[in-house]
Amino acid sequence: MNTEIQDKFKNYLEIQRELVEARKKQTEQKKQLKALEDEIMNYMNANEMDSIVLKEGEIILYDRKVSQTFKKETIAEKLSEKLKCDEQKAEELTESIFSNKVFKLEKKIKANIKRSKKQL
Repeated sequence: MNTEIQDKFKNYLEIQRELVEARKKQTEQKKQLKALEDEIMNYMNANEMDSIVLKEGEIILYDRKVSQTFKKETIAEKLSEKLKCDEQKAEELTESIFSNKVFKLEKKIKANIKRSKKQL
């Protein structure tokens, strides 16, 4: 194997290692952010505030509409209700929908990085 390709392999593994560390740091920061958000939200709710203006920016408390994921039971129930069909037929339609889900395969590469002794 030539040194040029070996350098590419080493570079690839080093970038993967850096990304792992960045993800760990991001996870910690998200935990800290969530804790701060909870505290700020509780403070704003307790003081009936919908926004706080600071020199650095503004914090706004708002409602966000979040749609729920579809469950098999819900789909079967709605099919039965809307199509005026029996529950068994609705179950069959639901199973057909879920069993005909299409998956796309694509080639990727993955790095399994060996941990150095100082990381353990």
